[in-house]
Amino acid sequence: MEKEKAKRGRRMGRPTAADAVRLTGHILKSARDVFFEHGFERASADMIAEHARISERTLYARFGSKARVFEAVILDEIDTQLRVLEPTVDDKLEIAARLHAIADVLLEWLLTTRIAPMERVVIAQAVRFPALGANIHEFGFQRAVKCVASILAHANAKGELTLSDPVFAAAQFVTLLVVAPMRHFALGLAPAANDAAAQDRVRRGIALFIAGCRTPASCKEQSC
Repeated sequence: MEKEKAKRGRRMGRPTAADAVRLTGHILKSARDVFFEHGFERASADMIAEHARISERTLYARFGSKARVFEAVILDEIDTQLRVLEPTVDDKLEIAARLHAIADVLLEWLLTTRIAPMERVVIAQAVRFPALGANIHEFGFQRAVKCVASILAHANAKGELTLSDPVFAAAQFVTLLVVAPMRHFALGLAPAANDAAAQDRVRRGIALFIAGCRTPASCKEQSC
């Protein structure tokens, strides 16, 4: 009897931390669907709450404003996808293969029909919410750069590359191999496909990047 009362008390009491996490994840998924379908301006708190089957009061209690919900959606999407970069790329592979592996991971995520609407909405709202743009840059671009920089620093230590600033070089790599095709896709200038043509572009871009990160002597040895 006492056990049953305890169970009923837990069910009727305040939500647990795990319940709160699940609810937040559910709200973010619902909000993402609404924002990506309708855009920031046409999406409303009422639409998000209805899609999530919660009250507007619950929505505002957790996030404070529609803009904060939007920011949370974008940062959650970036965090979810960039976690796949955390495992270290096999450092036994030669540098071109290691760079190709990390470029593939990023492009397989970014060149999808789910990401193009996100990119368009973010660009449209960056001026209105400058803190959002700054957070996305720090949380997304810089995080990807950090992953690439660790690969470049390792290659530099092994003598595969000659770099005075692996972080700067990593930023150029991400811009060349990842940001450029993503932007073309978001603008409707290229298809959402990491196909043979895209892979050829990656190979050529990596060859160009590596050639620029080697001294003339090391290039000669490698027939650059």
